[in-house]
Amino acid sequence: MKKTFKRVLGAVLGGTMAMSLLAGCGGGGGVGGDADETYTMWIYSGQDSAYYLDYEENPALQYALQKTYGPDEKTLAIDFWVPPSGSAADNYSTMIGSGDLPDVIDASIADAPTVMYETGQVMDLTELIPEYMPNYMKYLEEHPEIAHKAYVDIDGEEKMLFIRSFEEDYGYNFCGVEYRRDWIAKYGTNPETGAAFTGEFTDESDPDSWVDDVVFPSGGSDPLYISDWEWMFEIFDKAMEAEGITDGYCLSIYYPGFTWNGNFTSCFGGGSPLWYKDLDGNVTFGADSPQFRAYLECLNTWYSNGWIDPSFNQRTSDAHYSIDDTTTRQGKVGLWVGLESQLGRRMDVGASEYTEGICSYGAPWPINDVYGDASCQNVEPNAVDHTSLAGTVWYVTSAAEGKDLGTLLSFFDYFYSEEGAVLKTLGLSKEQVEETQNQVYLDNGLENGAYSVKEDGTYLLDEMLQKDSGGLAKAAAFTMVPGITLVSSVDKGYAENYEHSMSLWTLYPNTTFFQGSDVTGYMTEADTKSVTNIQSKILDYMTTNAPNFIMGKTDPYDDGDWNDWCTMLGKYGYTKVNDVIQPYADKYEID
Repeated sequence: MKKTFKRVLGAVLGGTMAMSLLAGCGGGGGVGGDADETYTMWIYSGQDSAYYLDYEENPALQYALQKTYGPDEKTLAIDFWVPPSGSAADNYSTMIGSGDLPDVIDASIADAPTVMYETGQVMDLTELIPEYMPNYMKYLEEHPEIAHKAYVDIDGEEKMLFIRSFEEDYGYNFCGVEYRRDWIAKYGTNPETGAAFTGEFTDESDPDSWVDDVVFPSGGSDPLYISDWEWMFEIFDKAMEAEGITDGYCLSIYYPGFTWNGNFTSCFGGGSPLWYKDLDGNVTFGADSPQFRAYLECLNTWYSNGWIDPSFNQRTSDAHYSIDDTTTRQGKVGLWVGLESQLGRRMDVGASEYTEGICSYGAPWPINDVYGDASCQNVEPNAVDHTSLAGTVWYVTSAAEGKDLGTLLSFFDYFYSEEGAVLKTLGLSKEQVEETQNQVYLDNGLENGAYSVKEDGTYLLDEMLQKDSGGLAKAAAFTMVPGITLVSSVDKGYAENYEHSMSLWTLYPNTTFFQGSDVTGYMTEADTKSVTNIQSKILDYMTTNAPNFIMGKTDPYDDGDWNDWCTMLGKYGYTKVNDVIQPYADKYEID
């Protein structure tokens, strides 16, 4: 059940924080100036240079730096280290290798906290956080179901080696399954009555104004089962023939034939093709299971029917959410994993005659009701892309030792208050824009601020940002800082169709796959090396050979071919990984 921010974090401001945070303007700024303290922060990415060149110019950051922080009510400044676009990983490796560390690191791509602690690169904040971050501690106390993600077990002792951001609620993914709804309406017929469907945009200028009377074989208006997908593929075949598309196909899949976490593979009885935590809490390897075999049998059948991109295994440079992007955006693909920017009529931009009048709808990963035995059927997907309540980890490094950490931690703690969370997530209000006369806001039509407050206390995103593709919204807010990110408290003005499509992308929660820093992010360096060594060999084998099952070079229906696959996987020693991960899985839950 969704909760508003006021109910989750209401009345957080108070006590010592109110005394320091609500003090008047000081001499803070981006870098240097008259600030009492200056800190350095490495962040994974900056902002769109169309709005400002240096992250220190971020409007919400500048507003926050006008306040004073800590027991001595000091001002501070921050010097941001931002890697060039596309070079974050190399930049991080060079920085760590050289030992030239900033005071704070955005750990989006950093080493695990246990590794950073073992190498002496992070500070132990176990005593400092409770002293200087009361809002943060209050959040952990009010959310015991996720509080464990703020701690790391070091030799049996719970330590705070980082500051973790949190999401107010589960949000929407940026990508998911999409299909050509307009083709279903134009070329499909009602599976019960045989009557032709109807569908149209009621407002040609509104990409989300599509209405139709489409019904799927499972009985609803959304495709929920494998049988629904196969029904769609038959319609897509008819559509492509009618429109003269000779180089299109029904379905694009990732080049190895699967994604590491699961997604589509978990539709066949649950779990990922790699390691996951089953419903009994046991760490399990999925690639030699009956469920993965049923998945391969399904795709083998679809490939032989001509429904799958015949060149899927050659698209090694494509991300799983933009496979064969050119063909997709030309309107020649029936179903794919796409971006939110492709929903509705948003791909009708004149790129191809086949995108004229296109309407893309979102869909959930389907429940298998066709392939494999009973254990593989009618089970909701459970190893899927899903947002997490536990966000980015931020390290205070050994470079900050000897500095005034009370002021720094107090600054971070501000963003776990309601006022700070709004500033971090959305940016400046109308009153704050009038007070600061911030040029970024005034030059980009945000003179009314980034949001307004609705009668129910939630926040309505400004219309300019509702229409924005993301660059301005990111530039207007201060996202690159620890804190609470608002989700259910924010009304982004989504149209009904658009929001419904994205809600289907998170219809099923992830309950089995270790996402991000879940479990594996807490492993020691030795355990990480042990797991990585075996995993890399297994992935190499699977990436080379799984496509062969799909394309019919080997036969997933043949017991001999399947047993050979299982035997080879066993030789790589995946059970050793099960044993290594299990203690961590027992301690750290998946959220």
